[in-house]
Amino acid sequence: MKKIIVLCIIFSIVVAACHKKAVPTVTTRTEIPPPPPPPAAPVYAEADIEAGKPIFETKCTKCHGKKDTGAYTTTRWEGILRSMVVKAKLNEEETRQVTAYVMTNAKKS
Repeated sequence: MKKIIVLCIIFSIVVAACHKKAVPTVTTRTEIPPPPPPPAAPVYAEADIEAGKPIFETKCTKCHGKKDTGAYTTTRWEGILRSMVVKAKLNEEETRQVTAYVMTNAKKS
């Protein structure tokens, strides 16, 4: 009698395990919008770029050697310029010109 009970339990487990499971169905699909385009690189005036070079070569080399502007990406230069502009005591116009020069010649990501 124990064998029959054990066999019934095993049979019930096998039947329950092999039963087809319900899978939810998707009734509507929403389209995922494409990612936004990357922001356009700022365009600097040619006069600012040209004026920024001598400022960079004189004021930015007082404390350390001349840095190769192509050695860093524009993202890295943003952080560098943020702190160094204050230390070099650049005014607003000089800051704009040095930024134009550096960003134009920075390494492209």
